[in-house]
Amino acid sequence: MQVWKISIASPTGTFEAMLHINSECSNPVGEMRAKNGSGPMNDLKFGSGTIGWATKVERPMPMKLVFKGKYDERTMSGTVKFGIFASGTFAGVLA
Repeated sequence: MQVWKISIASPTGTFEAMLHINSECSNPVGEMRAKNGSGPMNDLKFGSGTIGWATKVERPMPMKLVFKGKYDERTMSGTVKFGIFASGTFAGVLA
């Protein structure tokens, strides 16, 4: 199990989240935990230096967040799409 601490920069500000990723099974699974709740990392792709997943949030309004990025042994970064409204970035470190 890997635990990553990420910062997500959105049009309304920056917020922190934790990613709990189990990549030891044939299909990686994960959970994203943040101040306002937690949920599964749907459609998780984690391998060969790239990462991607989607998750749903209810606050400040219900929407789907879609993450795409790259990672190495200690860091990750990429982009995030906030529903149909906007986009932002994320960056993180292995906790």
